[in-house]
Amino acid sequence: TEPKMSIPEGFRQGTEPSNAKVQTQPVACKGEIINTKCYEFNPMLLTFKDAQDLCRNLAPKAELASVTSGDLHSHLVSLVTKGGQNNPVLTWLGATIRNQQASWVDGSEWSYTDWMPGHPNVRADKPVCV
Repeated sequence: TEPKMSIPEGFRQGTEPSNAKVQTQPVACKGEIINTKCYEFNPMLLTFKDAQDLCRNLAPKAELASVTSGDLHSHLVSLVTKGGQNNPVLTWLGATIRNQQASWVDGSEWSYTDWMPGHPNVRADKPVCV
């Protein structure tokens, strides 16, 4: 069975703040707005698929977070740390690895590389989630 992790099952990416010109209906952001997108932390223990489904049900175009820069990474670490009440937590991100190739589920370019040594492990023999 798929392992359960404490999240970002609750990171949502892709929703615009309520003052965005492209929106027809306001979307309340219960987390933090970073670069015009809403990111939320949800501490529930969920599988990757359940976390992804939760995000997608919360708002149109919502996805698990894609880490595309060092600045965004720092913001997300801060958000997760606060959400975990300053305790370390494992967190789902919106990435998958297939055939030794990592990709973001929202289609963002895989360009951020400042991961912990050996991670993500793209040499896995089976598809994995980040």
